[in-house]
Amino acid sequence: MRRTRLAAVVVLLAAVVGALAGSLTGLAVDNDGTAAADSPRAEHVASRSPEEIYKDSARGVVVITDNQSEVVPPTLFTPGGKQEVRALGSGFVIDTSGNIVTNGHVVQGATDIRVSFSGSASYPAEIVGTDPGSDLAVLRVAAPSSALHPLRFGDSSGVEVGDSVFAIGNPFGLERTMTAGIVSALGRDIKAPDGLTIPNAIQTDAPINHGNSGGPLLDRFGRVIAVNSQIEGGTVDANVGIGFAIPSATAGLVVDRLISGHA
Repeated sequence: MRRTRLAAVVVLLAAVVGALAGSLTGLAVDNDGTAAADSPRAEHVASRSPEEIYKDSARGVVVITDNQSEVVPPTLFTPGGKQEVRALGSGFVIDTSGNIVTNGHVVQGATDIRVSFSGSASYPAEIVGTDPGSDLAVLRVAAPSSALHPLRFGDSSGVEVGDSVFAIGNPFGLERTMTAGIVSALGRDIKAPDGLTIPNAIQTDAPINHGNSGGPLLDRFGRVIAVNSQIEGGTVDANVGIGFAIPSATAGLVVDRLISGHA
């Protein structure tokens, strides 16, 4: 049976037995916090090496932790019920106002949300807004400008199967890990946590694991073309070479609406 799994990692606190694109041309956020249209395939933009992409982009990727309630089924030895768990996910800075994009399931029902930047600086975060239908959320932190390194959205409508892509996130808590692969397919339908369909997801073989949720999927120009969201799990809660990301054409619109509604 085909099963998809959200790519956030959840760490139990108690021992338990058993169990944004401003337009379709792409929204680019400049370092001064202003928005500008940009195309990832523009002739004046050169492809970058993986080393260059990581050096420029990793500092804009953050670690997100929060507390969530999880229902634990009863077993022969435990009565079951709810327990508090610590959730871990990824996100990325999009402007100098402290707005951060992540997946909705990373912060769904969460309390005590904290965002950690490169250099180990950590700040409490508030939820600006969530969109369950697209599994996207925006957080905001009151962090100094020196900690904020915005990433730029590219135009996912120009992506083609076979394009090189790079994922940066925090798989299994391993902070700012970069993996590489290609776009494996386009136009995939995946399910949001609320059961709705998210259309036009990008499929990639770049290794994505639990903890990568909410991190950026970058093109060869170092621009965010999608938000990593799910993996194809089967019976194993780890990467099997099939991951799904929400395209920037969708993410940009949703993120812009969430921020505009809570500016």
